[in-house]
Amino acid sequence: MTGPPPTTDDVRWMRRALAVGEVARGRTRPNPFVGAVVVADDHEVAVGATGPAGTAHAEVRALEQAGERAHGATLVVTLEPCAHVGRTAACTAAIAAAGIARVVVGLADPNPLAAGGAERLRAAGIDVTVGVLDAEVAAQQAVFLTTVEHARPHVTLKLAQLPDGATRPDQVGRRWLTGPVARQRVHRLRAEVDAVLVGSGTALADDPALTVRDAAPGPRPPRAVVVDRRGRSTPDLEVVRPGTIVLTASTADPDWRAVMASAGVEVVVADDLGDGLRRLRDLDVAAVLAEPGTTLGRALVAADLVDTLVLHVAGTRVDDDRPWTPAVSPPPEFLLETRRRLGDDVEWTWRRPLGDHFGSAVHELSRGRR
Repeated sequence: MTGPPPTTDDVRWMRRALAVGEVARGRTRPNPFVGAVVVADDHEVAVGATGPAGTAHAEVRALEQAGERAHGATLVVTLEPCAHVGRTAACTAAIAAAGIARVVVGLADPNPLAAGGAERLRAAGIDVTVGVLDAEVAAQQAVFLTTVEHARPHVTLKLAQLPDGATRPDQVGRRWLTGPVARQRVHRLRAEVDAVLVGSGTALADDPALTVRDAAPGPRPPRAVVVDRRGRSTPDLEVVRPGTIVLTASTADPDWRAVMASAGVEVVVADDLGDGLRRLRDLDVAAVLAEPGTTLGRALVAADLVDTLVLHVAGTRVDDDRPWTPAVSPPPEFLLETRRRLGDDVEWTWRRPLGDHFGSAVHELSRGRR
């Protein structure tokens, strides 16, 4: 924690800023989604959430809404205001120009290109407190923190299964393993990411479209990604279309690569899964929902490339204590975050602990240290 110690009101208003920022989840990448609140005389004056890339950040939106009422007020913001000029002007300049007297920050920005805002504000004579509800802000910003710390997208691995671990509907005489509520949930998850990833086996067996159909779409549809190291995909698949990305190996047949490219597919040669994900990050993919079969799912976990594991277990109840077999087991360090009912099914969600995932760097940053 740096700057004046936080007050009870700081915590209360930071929770409000977290809620304000949440409405922009999945709509601002590659930028983080941030919430800001302008407070004067213990009253909310204005709020702002980050807009799509290239538009105003949360702080500027809140200040514009506040107008002259921002003079002498406190600005509460989930992430440290940026001090650099990118697609938009530096937020620190707008804050100083508005006459803000104090800024309360949840988490210091770990991006070296944007960091330093707190010090810039202090140099302008503004009181700054950094580190209010930093753990909660870090949890909200898990996607952004992953991209900065690991130069790869944040990966959510999702599988549907029966209690015995079976994951193939056709092998148990079904069209789908889970019910309509769980399937709708999957489309909501898709709407929050930049790409939906499967392996070539799933693409060939199920011929999925990997589109968002049963949820409100985000600002841009997620790109389909197929991991196909051996060049098995065929041009007649639903997923083979302009905008799709195929991750393949250098040993894949050049003629097959040419056929995929002629269909509008972006063919990306990668050394391994980790290299493939890093290359996705270079294509502005910050969040991936992986919906593969168990083989690729287990490979992603074994390579330490999964940040969130979601299992939809068909025909079970939240209060059912009978043993069941996970199709892909969460790593021992993962924490069970939620277990909730989805119609006739149950969704289990595990997440990697932030401390384990980001190491000491995020904790140092969350205290405002440089």
